[in-house]
Amino acid sequence: MELKEKINQSLEEIKRLKGVENVVLTQRDGNPIQSTGIWFSKKEIFNVSSATSAVFNVGIHLHPNDLKYILIEGKKAKILIAPLNNPLHANLDELIKEMNLIDKDNEFFIAITAHPHVNLGGIFLQTSESLKKIKAALITSGKSFKPPLIEFDAKEIKKILEGFNLKDEDNTIYNISNASLSIPSITTKELNDTLYAFSLTLPDLKYAFVSLDGGVIVSKVFKKMKEQEIILDNISAMSYSLLEIGDRCAWLLKKMKVENILIDCKSSFQFINRLNHAIFSAEIGKTGQKLGLLRLILPQFSNKIQEIINEASRMSQEATFDIQDLLGEIMIK
Repeated sequence: MELKEKINQSLEEIKRLKGVENVVLTQRDGNPIQSTGIWFSKKEIFNVSSATSAVFNVGIHLHPNDLKYILIEGKKAKILIAPLNNPLHANLDELIKEMNLIDKDNEFFIAITAHPHVNLGGIFLQTSESLKKIKAALITSGKSFKPPLIEFDAKEIKKILEGFNLKDEDNTIYNISNASLSIPSITTKELNDTLYAFSLTLPDLKYAFVSLDGGVIVSKVFKKMKEQEIILDNISAMSYSLLEIGDRCAWLLKKMKVENILIDCKSSFQFINRLNHAIFSAEIGKTGQKLGLLRLILPQFSNKIQEIINEASRMSQEATFDIQDLLGEIMIK
């Protein structure tokens, strides 16, 4: 059986699972290798592969050593992005290394789109054997997949890439409030108190933070050395980027915005929840609580944080904003 047929057979096995709409196998650099399910054109597959590749690479940057999968959730669908080189395939990885057939980690990944009420974590476990077959076929084939199995000529690729150069119209109006420039001390205290209560609820918490647009942290709590504070700023920026890139991926697939992202790792979970012009993110170890319980606890705190931010926003809208006064303060300081 040819490589393309082997891969297609395994992808079809995944597609037949209840609730799965489409499956695409992609290289880390965004080259689509093969897909099955509801697709309309090669261009659509190329765009989705590029977007999911960006999500995948940010996930690898955040958790380089033990990433299992990334789960993007919205109102219309769930999107699961998983590397073929993951902890579930440790035995296969060892065999491949012994045969000197692999020289890159996380070279391939798979993206699965399913209905919003489907348990994609469960689907990932169910598809483990299919993913293992795909991985073994890809690695042992010796192919480089450049260009990808789904081929485009130079003119098509140029046209597709030009589609990424999109920007808002120049007449877009941006509203600036003083809440985006400073956070009232009472708001900071309420956020800090909420995160502290959150840390007491979850003994296995590694860190939690609330970031405004762009990933600027306004409140945080962590249970490690003080040096982690600098690292946490980087994690916040990357987490915010992940949410924005996830939005592009979700829009291409289902014309929706991302509500939550779950990054499942070997030893921990990272949750990224969208708030109004902010995110609430936390990394929690797996020794204390199960995923189902965490999914019940997190909304209680994210809703509380949302209320605090909404109140701060309401207060800032009532306050007057004088740019000359602001510049005067900056010059004095």
